[in-house]
Order: sequence, then structure tokens, then C-alpha cells
Amino acid sequence: GEWPAGTVIRIMTGAPVPPGCEAVIMQEEAQTRDAGVRFTADVRAGQHIRRRGEDIRQGAVVMEAGQKLSAAELPILASLGIAEVDVVRKPRVAIFSTGDELQLPGQPLAEGQIYDTNRLAVHLMLDALGCDVVNLGIIRDDPDALRAAFLEADREADLVLSSGGVSVGEADYTKTLLEELGEIGFWKLAIKPGKPFAFGRLSSSWFCGLPGNPVSAAVTFYQLVRPLLAKLSGQKAIFAPRLRVRAATRLKKSPGRLDFQRGVLRTGADGMPEVMSTGHQGSHIFSSFTQGNCFIVLERERGNVEPGEWVEVELFNHLFGG
Repeated sequence: GEWPAGTVIRIMTGAPVPPGCEAVIMQEEAQTRDAGVRFTADVRAGQHIRRRGEDIRQGAVVMEAGQKLSAAELPILASLGIAEVDVVRKPRVAIFSTGDELQLPGQPLAEGQIYDTNRLAVHLMLDALGCDVVNLGIIRDDPDALRAAFLEADREADLVLSSGGVSVGEADYTKTLLEELGEIGFWKLAIKPGKPFAFGRLSSSWFCGLPGNPVSAAVTFYQLVRPLLAKLSGQKAIFAPRLRVRAATRLKKSPGRLDFQRGVLRTGADGMPEVMSTGHQGSHIFSSFTQGNCFIVLERERGNVEPGEWVEVELFNHLFGG
């Protein structure tokens, strides 16, 4: 009905704004008396009114193709009344470890054995990335067993990931079998850790051969396999942002390979960000991931870094608890 001048209308939060309304006053800033309503705060035109199209205007692109749908994106679709969308299916990834020296965690170790931690780490990261995982276990250093694993993995998956067997030892059969069953795109990279990394193609799947050392396997998965999985998932290329900060400690490095050292990014005494090493950077020191929060990315031809020099860091994401 009519809304006479000099009067107010009580509405609830989220209600449609009555025609002619120029402002909404919170109940906490209004006192109701027999004589009428008194405001206890200044009133500004347009306050507490949410305009149509403020969030998303008609005709605007809500999301580009290739956008990953998470807790940030799905509520937007829900707010538009969209209950179903077309998506790219999850990548299916087959994983296995190779080596006679490997033993399952929880089992006693025989002389010369170590626990198979690489497959566990990779499986956990694949789960965090939303992949469907086919876990083929530990494959012994036997060409026939390894060939059978490759053939099964190729039938089952979009991407085949192995750990170990890509180096130059006499029992490292992965490279030979990859040449037999498919083709090698490249083998060995000028990076540290992770030099013996293999990439190629089987008859119906892609293949990545991770190094056997645990840190090398984790770094190559993080830096190389993760972007490949994003591509297979239909996502746009995702490049992690890097920051330039000063080194707080001396960093040992030999020229020749791009180096991903583990570091701790912190606030220095002057209030500015700085990074220090987690300590020993051996490719078997997996605890450096729990002690650190970032990669210190050192250029290929760079040598030792002295305290105070500028370096680039890349913060760990959710795969390493970032």
C-alpha cells in the first residue's frame, strides 16, 4: 500500500527492499517508542541495501572453462540456481614401485631392505588432487613382472607413474621397457633433486618415471607431474607464484642444475621476509618437507649463495601442508 512520507517500514534481513526505500537502518541503531522511531546513528543513502547485479552482472562470465570447482566456486553456482554442470572426469592414475629392496611399512626389514615410502607419498598427493588411483603395489626387479605391470597399468589408467628403475643400474629396467612398449619423450633432466626422471607415452596412456630417492620422487611429482595432472583434468595451466627474498643462511650449490632446496620462509629481525635452509639437502632427507614451508629455487648456473643475497622461493601448497 501507501508509504507516507516521514514513516518507516520494518523488514527482516534479506527481505526485498520496499519501493521508494533509500536506506535500511539496523535494528541496533533504532529505538522504538510510542511516539515513533528514533535513529541513534547517522543514516547514509543506500546503506545496507544490496543491489541487483552487484556480485555478478547480467551477461558477465561467471567462470571460465578450466576453472577448478571448490568451496569458492560451487556456492556461486548454487547462488545462481545451477545444480548441475559439465566437468572433465577425474584422471585415472596407476602407480607402482620397483625394487627388490622395498618392503611394505609394518613388515620387518631384512638385510638391505628399506620401506616403500615413495608410493605412499605419491598416493596421498594423488588423493589430495582428486585423482582415481590404481595401486599396483611393489614390482620386483624382474623384466617379465615389470612388463606385466606396465601392460596392466596402460589398460587401466590415463597416466602411469612408477617409482625407481629409471637410473643407470643393471636392474633398472624401466627405461628399456618403456622403449619396447611405447616411446620416451625425455629421460634425465638438469634439475636437483630429480635428475633421473623419465617421461613418455604408452599405447593408451602417458608415463612418468619418478626417481627412487624419496625427496627426488616428491619434488618431481610436485614440479612436473602435478601440472600434467592439471592439464589432464581440464584445468588451465597453474604456475605457483614465487617471491624474491633474502637468504638468511649460506646455501651450498654447484652450477649445472636447477635446484629445488627446501627452506623456511620467515620474518627477519628487520621485519622483512627471509629464507633459511632446512639443513642437509640430501635426496633421502624427507623430513626437510616437514621442517620447511617452501622451495628455494636456485638458477641452473648459480653457485653458492651467501647470506643477504636475493633468491626466489615457492611456498608449499596443500600437498605438503601449506
